[in-house]
Amino acid sequence: MSPIPERVLMPGHVEPKDPSKKHFYISLVKSVVRIFAGGAFIAGGYMLEDWGMWIMAGGALLVIAEVLGIAEEL
Repeated sequence: MSPIPERVLMPGHVEPKDPSKKHFYISLVKSVVRIFAGGAFIAGGYMLEDWGMWIMAGGALLVIAEVLGIAEEL
């Protein structure tokens, strides 16, 4: 006989989102700051020669991740 699990997940069950508007707006502000940081990496990497392309790629990936994070919040 198998033990009874502590938590049973129902098919199609989704955890409720945080209904707090304060959390939502703070999260959006943080994402905007991170997008600007990614833009700064892109701009700074453009100025460099040796490692510039890698810094630009890192900045672009940061911006993409934040856009996906905003889409997840919505």
